[in-house]
Amino acid sequence: MLSSAVARGFTLFLLIGLPLMAARNSRLEEHVEAIDAARPALYLSAALTLLLIAGLTAIVAAWETISPEQLGWTVGEPAVALGWGLAATAAGLGIAWLSGLIGRRAGLEESPLLRLLIPRSSNERRAFLVLAGIGAVCEEYIYRGFALHVLADWTGQPWGAAALTSVSFGLAHGYQRVNGILRSAALGMVLAVPILWTGSLFPAILAHFWINAAMSSPASRWLLADVHAEVNPAGEAADREDDSTRGDGT
Repeated sequence: MLSSAVARGFTLFLLIGLPLMAARNSRLEEHVEAIDAARPALYLSAALTLLLIAGLTAIVAAWETISPEQLGWTVGEPAVALGWGLAATAAGLGIAWLSGLIGRRAGLEESPLLRLLIPRSSNERRAFLVLAGIGAVCEEYIYRGFALHVLADWTGQPWGAAALTSVSFGLAHGYQRVNGILRSAALGMVLAVPILWTGSLFPAILAHFWINAAMSSPASRWLLADVHAEVNPAGEAADREDDSTRGDGT
């Protein structure tokens, strides 16, 4: 069944509206000290926002009688899904590493907001992993489930639809500045590949979670351009590493 005007309109709302929300979030860079003191609250706020948007997407899908199977809620062969998930994770981490390498050599700075969102303590890392799981499920459902399905049905071009959703996904990470937008767009395309090949969201969800989890680990110093530079109250990076890179585990 062809997608209706409602489904198409909501898809456009997602693909345009989420980047606009990200543009507003970039203003949070002006409140560095408050963010540094309230990381868990920001994790909770981000999780609730994603759940709300995913919930609205599910309501539209149900209204339009788009089945869960059409949106990728099927596993197929678990071993195949796991294999695709591992492959997408490896490709995504490779892209993140290359992006960080290019960023360092080109002198590109990650946004102060991104640096401050990286967890510092064990409790924060646990909270971040919960957010990573929620983000993986919700963002994959919104972008590579609903939006990709509707655009592919609308245009008849699945790969073109994957490219458009990946661009929007990158722009929705606009608070991460240019380097983060390009990195996220490339990751979005990588995550779309297993869905187009298998029809299942689960490989992308697994890969998305594992990539996000890596960003909260000491490995992030190799994956991001300057994420472990200390941020002073003016939102500028200093040349010291924070205590999460010194391995104190607190």
